[in-house]
Amino acid sequence: MPSIPGFAHRFPAPQALAATALALALSGCFTPSPRKAEADAKAETIYAQCDQQRQAGKYRTHLAAVDCAVPTVLQAYQEAAYTFTDLVYISVQARRIGAHKVDDGDTTEAEYRHDLAELETRIAAEDRRRTDIMEYGGNPRPVTVETLVEGLSAFTPTPTAAALPPAPPGEDAGCHSLGAIKPC
Repeated sequence: MPSIPGFAHRFPAPQALAATALALALSGCFTPSPRKAEADAKAETIYAQCDQQRQAGKYRTHLAAVDCAVPTVLQAYQEAAYTFTDLVYISVQARRIGAHKVDDGDTTEAEYRHDLAELETRIAAEDRRRTDIMEYGGNPRPVTVETLVEGLSAFTPTPTAAALPPAPPGEDAGCHSLGAIKPC
């Protein structure tokens, strides 16, 4: 059978069609799904609702308001089949730590909200980074929790006595006598 000039250029080979179809099918696996966006929206809504209930007096602490939302938030991401569940748990735990620090007076609510917004931005960037690597067949290595919360004082643990430097030699660790009373 004679060859028709230019025919091959107008119609791609079956292998090219199969490769294109496979690429299109796989691209849907790694792009942010509408289900993930729905889970994000549901999480923000439930956090806001529980915080409103705290403000109305149903919950006495910021931590109780966060704990109110956690089961629904986790369920939303589970139903969305979200791949990076570690990022959800990091977000939840950071919210719990920050809420506890607000309740204890170790940070202000404004600082907590500011740090929370920054953390969510970092988590979204980490999600995109991992997704991009997976799109090219790679296996992304997660960043550490410490990297995600670096510089965000609302989510870093309060130093314990063991973490504080020892008193300089020769000083009585801040003990002062008051007359005959020495409290240390």
